[in-house]
Amino acid sequence: MKRVLGVASALLLSASATSASAAESRWASVEMTPSEGWTVLQTGYWSMRGGFQGTFDVNITNRSDRDVSDLHLHISLPPAKLAVTGWEGDYWRCWNVEGGAGAEGVHCAADFLAVPGEAFPTLKVHTKGLEHHTDSIDLYAESRGAEPAHAGVPYRIDLST
Repeated sequence: MKRVLGVASALLLSASATSASAAESRWASVEMTPSEGWTVLQTGYWSMRGGFQGTFDVNITNRSDRDVSDLHLHISLPPAKLAVTGWEGDYWRCWNVEGGAGAEGVHCAADFLAVPGEAFPTLKVHTKGLEHHTDSIDLYAESRGAEPAHAGVPYRIDLST
C-alpha cells in the first residue's frame, strides 16, 4: 500500500510542475502556473492545504500587431476564503479590491511597454487558503478596450487532517 501511495504522490508532484491554465485571445496569451504550495490533481484542479501559503505565476504575452503599454489585470477570487497575501514582479503595481461576487480580488497594472510578440514581466501572486472550499481563480487581462483575455483554474482548499 505504501508503494502505491508513493507512486501516486510522485505522479501528482510531476503533474504540478507542468500544469497551467492558459488562454489566448487575438491580442494576448495568458497563463497561470502554480509555482509553490499548490498541487495539481489529475482532474486539473489545483489543491492547497488550508492555512498554508501558495504562489502562482501569471505570464502574459502581447500577440497583437501593436505595442501594448496599458495592460490591466483583474484576478477574481473570494478573498474571505483564499486570501492574496502579496504579489511581486518588476513593473507591476497591484491593489486589493472588494465588491460583489466576481468583482472582488486583486487588480494590477503593468508599467511596461510590450512590443508584438514580447512577454510582460512575470507577476507572482502569493495566496493563503483560509476555509475548506472549492471555487475558481479567474484572471482577466485587458488593453485598450479589446476583448478581455481570460484564463481560469478550479481549485480546492483542504482543511482535513
